[in-house]
Amino acid sequence: MGDIHMLPVEIHFKPSGGHWLALCPGLDLITQGATFEQAQENLREMLWLFIESCLRRGVLEKVLGQAGFTEENIGVVLEAAQTIDLNALVAAEAECRV
Repeated sequence: MGDIHMLPVEIHFKPSGGHWLALCPGLDLITQGATFEQAQENLREMLWLFIESCLRRGVLEKVLGQAGFTEENIGVVLEAAQTIDLNALVAAEAECRV
C-alpha cells in the first residue's frame, strides 16, 4: 500500500473520547483508531481503497476534479495510483469469497 504522505491531500488527526480520529476533509473521509498509529494506518488503508474503487469504476479523475483538486494534484494521485495492482486485488478478493 502506498504512502499517504505522497498524496496531495489535507489530513488531520485529533483525539476523541479515548480514540484518535483521522480525517481527510477534501475527500470527505473519516476513520478512527485506538491509537494515533492505528488511526494513521486506518486512514492510509481508507485512502487507497477509495482510490482503488475510483480506478475500478474509471472515475478517479472526475471525482478528484469535483473535490477541487488541481490538474497537477490529480496527476500526482494518478501517478501514485499506478502502484496499486488491481489484478492482484481482484484475485485476493476472489480467494476471500471462496
